[in-house]
Parts: sequence; structure tokens; C-alpha cells
Amino acid sequence: MLPRIEVELDRLVDQGVLEPVASARWETLIVTPVKYNGDVHICADYKCTLNKALQDHVYPVLVVSHVFAALVGARVFNKLDLAQAYLQLLADAATAKAQTIANHKGACKIHQLQFGVSDALGIFQSFMHSLLKGIPRVQPFLDDVLIAALDASTFADRLRAVLQRFN
Repeated sequence: MLPRIEVELDRLVDQGVLEPVASARWETLIVTPVKYNGDVHICADYKCTLNKALQDHVYPVLVVSHVFAALVGARVFNKLDLAQAYLQLLADAATAKAQTIANHKGACKIHQLQFGVSDALGIFQSFMHSLLKGIPRVQPFLDDVLIAALDASTFADRLRAVLQRFN
């Protein structure tokens, strides 16, 4: 797996998500689950480090029945699956240092919100609800955005509104 891990680390450095550093006060070892396509996902096991120091960012994540209730009566549906969803949110300098990961190549601080940080889900859900608020029948849920409408024209308008907010 080492060659696949190195490819993914290099890709994240090239994207500016990771920045190699000599060392950091907080360093967390990586874990590398394998995706369905065989690629690896670089994660960190923050439960042993950073998560112990965090206060919970309590934000209610909708239960599936509430999501479905908001979509009742619609005839056109779509789901946007947000790739690297948490990585879309930038971290401030202190957070980037606190999220530093350690791997066989050294340490890297992370400039975006990292999956595995205990508060990440609440932070991301809060951001998404705030961003998409006011667009009818648009429901963010975890790393997906569900869009529903009665007809194709209304659906297109809602999809356009979502994409404009993302922009």
C-alpha cells in the first residue's frame, strides 16, 4: 500500500491541502482506509490526540426521516455528492497546526478541515445549512445535497441556485 499512500500524500501536497513541516506540538498518525476504487484515503486518528482537547461543536444532524419529510410531494430529485467535502472549509493557522499528521515521510499540517476531527461534522453541517438556507426543498445531509422539485424547470432553478452558492 505504500506506493498508493505516497501518491495520495503527494497529491494533497500539490493541492495545498497538506504542507510539510519539520515538527509540530500536535502530531497525529495517519490511517489509510481503502476506497471502493482501490485508492487510499488519508485520515488521522484524532481520538488519541486533538479530539481529547476539543469541546464538542454541537450542531444537530438531521435524521433521515426529517430529510425525507422535507422532500415529500416532489417529482424530480437529485443528489449532489460533495467530493472531499470537509476539505472545502479552510482552517485557520492554529487549527492547521493542531491537525498536523505524521506519516512515513514526516509531518504535514493540514490547511482544511480534516475528517476525523470530532467537531468536523457539526462545523460542516452548520456551514452547509447556513450556505443553502432559503433555497426551497434543498437539504444538505452529511456530504450530500438533496434537491427536489415538482417539475424539471423548478429543479433546474434550484440546482442553479445551489451551484451559485457553492461558487
